[in-house]
Amino acid sequence: MRRHREADGSYTAPYQLARSLTLFGAHAAGVPAIETVHPDFRDLDGLAAYAARGRRDGFMGMTAIHPSQVAVINAAFTPSPEERLNAQAIVDLFAANPGAGALQMDGKMVDAPHLKAAKAVLALAAD
Repeated sequence: MRRHREADGSYTAPYQLARSLTLFGAHAAGVPAIETVHPDFRDLDGLAAYAARGRRDGFMGMTAIHPSQVAVINAAFTPSPEERLNAQAIVDLFAANPGAGALQMDGKMVDAPHLKAAKAVLALAAD
């Protein structure tokens, strides 16, 4: 039997390509990219790792196949208090420096893509 997933739930190479193209297409279209299911509904630790990878890669949420997965998925895709504070600091920094293209925060450069991402984090946290 052919398998399209590894033991940890991640996709094999051809399906990783399809996943990536789907993610890029959703971003290009300006719509939220939704990650696929984690097939082992009893493996909540594996689900948490899978959801964390999905969020890291740019997915905005994922589907569940069992009610026990919902809390884990919500936790993975909800910005943490630290993420919210950092995002608010970026928004505040740009608000205090109108017209700036790039600024420094905590010794690192932040620019328009960082501001856009910060606003997205705050919008997600508000939902």
